[in-house]
Amino acid sequence: MGSSGATDRARTSDTDLRAALHASGVVGVWEWDLLRHRVILDDGAAGLIAGDSRLAGRPLTIDEVTTCIHPDDQAWVADYIRNAGSAGGLFLCEYRVRPPGREDRWLLSRGRIERNADGQPVLGHGILIDITESRADGQGYVATMEDPNAHPLERAADHCMAARQALAGSNSVLQTLIDVALYEIGRELARLEKAQRRRALN
Repeated sequence: MGSSGATDRARTSDTDLRAALHASGVVGVWEWDLLRHRVILDDGAAGLIAGDSRLAGRPLTIDEVTTCIHPDDQAWVADYIRNAGSAGGLFLCEYRVRPPGREDRWLLSRGRIERNADGQPVLGHGILIDITESRADGQGYVATMEDPNAHPLERAADHCMAARQALAGSNSVLQTLIDVALYEIGRELARLEKAQRRRALN
């Protein structure tokens, strides 16, 4: 009885946290197996970028997971994905999606592609944040290089990504808490990157 009650409370807490998380802007999670050329999405990511939330949890090709990317962004996002998959490291870009039956949305995709001992990119994992309300200039942004003097927010996001990967399948409540932290970090990174773009234009 006590064990069942604790389980119910954990599930309720997890549900509440995920509801708050999605209401705040984190709309999906992705994992990319570069060796097998397959991507796994959660239901939020599957609905937004693959066009069908029922594809969540299934191994998909890159073409399948970019189905709903806005036609004007398809080409450069495809180039960025190819380059990021070859280089590894930080994955960060903003682009539009056009999900079936829904209005266009701006997404910030933030993650990291890990390398093996030989330096070969092998596994990527990250989150999608809906930044539609903060977008005004209509131009997508990508991270083009690794910065050895990375901002503390970048390092914090990397640590959160690593923690989420380490906990995969073991503790959904902790994973949700990490997602909340990633959302807040992602918001701050988006503000930081927008300020940097403005300085670059001045």
